[in-house]
Formats: sequence, C-alpha cells, structure tokens
Amino acid sequence: MQGQRKYGVLATGAIIALLSFLPAAYASTLTVQLNPSTKAAVMTSTSVTNIVFTYPAKSSISSYLNGYADNTSASGSFPGGSQGVTSFEHQFHDDGGSQVSVTNMTVSTNYSAKANSTTLMISKHTTISATVSGVFNIVNGSVTANLGWRAFRIIGALNLPLEGRVYDVNLVGSSVSLAMGDRYSESSSVLSLFGSASLWNAPTLNFSSLNSPLSSWTKNYDSVSNTTTFSKTISGSSSLSVSETFNGQTYSLKATSDPSAVIKTTGYADASANDLTIVPTPLYLSPITWAEVGFFVGLVALAGFALARSMRRKTNGVRTALQPQ
Repeated sequence: MQGQRKYGVLATGAIIALLSFLPAAYASTLTVQLNPSTKAAVMTSTSVTNIVFTYPAKSSISSYLNGYADNTSASGSFPGGSQGVTSFEHQFHDDGGSQVSVTNMTVSTNYSAKANSTTLMISKHTTISATVSGVFNIVNGSVTANLGWRAFRIIGALNLPLEGRVYDVNLVGSSVSLAMGDRYSESSSVLSLFGSASLWNAPTLNFSSLNSPLSSWTKNYDSVSNTTTFSKTISGSSSLSVSETFNGQTYSLKATSDPSAVIKTTGYADASANDLTIVPTPLYLSPITWAEVGFFVGLVALAGFALARSMRRKTNGVRTALQPQ
C-alpha cells in the first residue's frame, strides 16, 4: 500500500512537472462572429486535447519513453468545394445546420509530447477558421441566424493534406501516432495497450457539450459598438479515461478538454433554442435614446439654472428698492 501511495505521489508530481513543458492554453474555444449584412459567419474553433499516459517506472515502455520529447506542426488553406471543406461541412449538416455551407477554411495543428519515467504527456492543438454562409434567414419578417451547427462533433477521421502530408486532425489514436511520429514502435505499443476502438476513435474536435439552448447562455449587449454577445463555458472537463493491468502493473490513459464559446452579432439579438433573431434595440439600451434623455436633462437643468438666476435678480432688486434712502 505504501509503495502504491508513493508511486501515486511521484506520478502526480511528474504530471505537474511535464505540464510546464506543454503550451500554456488548456481550453477549447469556439468563436462565431455573425454578420447580418453579408448573411455569413466567421467561425474559429481551437480544439485543445491533453492526453496523459501513465505507466510503471520499471516497465519496458518506461525505458523506451523516458526522456522523450517531440513537437510537430502543420497548416494549410482549403477553398470551398475541396475535399477538406466538404468533409468538415458534412458534419455541420448532421448537427442541425442543413442550410449552411463552408466557403473556405484554414487549418493549423500542433502536437507536443514529453515523457519521463512514469508519464507521457501529449497536447494537441488544432485551430480551424472557416467562413460559413447560409446562416441567416428571414422568418416572419425578422432576420434570424440558425446556429444549430455550433455544437459540432467530427465523427471519424478528418484527413487533411497539410504541408505535403496527410494529417487526421481529429481522432485520439491519430493524435498519439502523430505526436510520436519518430517513435513508431513506442506509439504502437501505447495504442496496443488500449485496444478499445471507442477510445482511439474518440473525437478531439468535439463541441457537442455546447448544445444547450442559446437562451440559457450569458447575454451581453454593448450599446457603443451595437454588438450582442452570447457566451458559454462548460464546468469541469469532458474526458475519456481507461486503465489496463498487465502482469500486476497498471497502465492508464486519460484525454481531457474544457470547451467554451462566444457568439457575437452586430445589432441587438434575442435567443431561442438554436436561433438568434435581430430585433430593435430596447429604448433603455439605445445610445440614441440615452443621448436624447441626456440632452433633455441638460435643457431642464439649464432652464432651472436660468430661472433660479432670474429669481435671485428679482429678489435682489426688490430688496434694493425697500432699503431706506
């Protein structure tokens, strides 16, 4: 028992130490900027997945991985109609955005890996920026934006040609292989330890937890910029976790991410379910109305000041006339 407790303390310390070598951002974010004038949206998703693989200090895989470090990055641009855009767009259709299409997109991905005697830490960052058209419709005379596609989750591999090589920028299994590209035998050993397809086929491009009604999101209206913002942060982290025991030794793997989202649109908007509707700005929030109120208050104050000054002059005149000559 003491040995297990000691190992747990050492593993925890190792994880904390390794975290310092990985990128500072540890949250997945989705940002959508709506433009009612162009009927389009600019969507930027930054998916951050941290994969922690722990193993016994005296295991064979420990001797292979101890001291390992690597970093891989790639990027690319894709026009509308290309295979990458089509694959990405298809998922939007399945997630409630049947009318939208992706005009273009850019993708960048980074895999960082570092290991010591008990822990392998992998951090995967994938940023996708896309222009999405067909977002707005006219419903009962009002301009409405459909955002059913915001909580998208890529099912299966998303294979993209980036800098002369094809990357699957989605699945957990591919993330391990790509992060350990120059250690093929070691990555194969890690993959073989956890043969569950449900784990290795799990998506990292996963914002499905953001599917709560938009009316439940935090709303803020900025009268100066005439912009309405809806935001949502998921408490805790979505995670995948599995452990296996071989010859009395325990191996474990966990993948985590913490999604949040911000949706902005020009104008004042109300939310219901998956839709945002542009409506007239309430009078109490309108900067024009407040300017008019301020002008009126200023006039009243000025008139009051003038009246008071006039009354003082009349009072002083009466006092002067009543004084003995």
